[in-house]
Amino acid sequence: MGRKPETEPEFYRGLLDFMPEGVVVADEDLRIVSLNEPSESMLNISRKKTVGEQVAKFFPSEITRLCRRVISEQRVVQEDDIALRGTGNSLRVECTGSPVYRSDGNPNGLILQIRDADKMGMLSIMSGNGSFGEDYESLVMGLAHEIKNPLSGIKGAAQLLEGPLSDAQRRRCSSIIAKETERLRNLMDRLLKPSRFAHSPPEPVDVNEMLIDIMFLESNLHENIEFRHKLDITIPPVPGDSDSLKQVFLNLIQNAAEAVGNRGEITVSTKWVADYRIRNSNTVLISVRDDGEGIPRENLKKIFTPFFSGKRDGTGLGLFISSRVVAKHGGAIAAESAEGGGSVFRVHLPAGR
Repeated sequence: MGRKPETEPEFYRGLLDFMPEGVVVADEDLRIVSLNEPSESMLNISRKKTVGEQVAKFFPSEITRLCRRVISEQRVVQEDDIALRGTGNSLRVECTGSPVYRSDGNPNGLILQIRDADKMGMLSIMSGNGSFGEDYESLVMGLAHEIKNPLSGIKGAAQLLEGPLSDAQRRRCSSIIAKETERLRNLMDRLLKPSRFAHSPPEPVDVNEMLIDIMFLESNLHENIEFRHKLDITIPPVPGDSDSLKQVFLNLIQNAAEAVGNRGEITVSTKWVADYRIRNSNTVLISVRDDGEGIPRENLKKIFTPFFSGKRDGTGLGLFISSRVVAKHGGAIAAESAEGGGSVFRVHLPAGR
């Protein structure tokens, strides 16, 4: 007989509810500890009826087998096309199961992430995997969104080079232009040869250095915004894809700049989180906080869904693609906001060993 499932703290329950995908937490015996609101919608059932019950009672056999593999093999397992029948209609989903560990390193169950395959298949290449779908308009919107970011970086750095800069600042601008040009080239390669990048091995990414580059450029482009940073210099590199992760942090910081308008403050921070483990590793927490107008409560749970935007000229793809990238890296992204009280976006990523 296994242990009785523990009730998760209110903080983590709220964090899971604001995630754009279904998330199910189960113990080593595959009994459900918790599930979030998107999971309730997918299954058309209240979480109160699921806690303490076996995963197999509510999910198809393919997902149950995936969960068993996560527990037995103690590794991340993913399946890309599973039929989820929770509402009378068959919903095609992608599932990723990740082992969860206690602070002493011993196994403690798993986290199951469930994503609507139909909504995301057409844009999967934008997060560094797969190929484009057949929806031409979505293809063009996604491509335009992702090309715009490195082009904006190149333009911004070039404009700064025209003004008075120190030698160190000029070198940084030249470095940014070179990096953004390479990022643009890699994006084109992904479009032309998607299979080449489908299973690229992760590389160590210096998150602090990446954030400093982004803030240097954005602070010079938005002179009336005060950029602050609280970067933990002890965090290790994060295993992953540098281009994709830069896409995430650039989206978050640019969104924060738009939120504060002509004047305001943005604080970017990194730190170790010792009591929250992913893939048997401590996590690195990256936070982007602004003191802008905030996000309306009715929009907060929609911001990570594709093509939803609170901006008049927004594509509704930036945060969606960012959530996909973070999920591919085995992490989690969530937002907190209050109208008139600003917003904070938090990204948890497994740290390198």
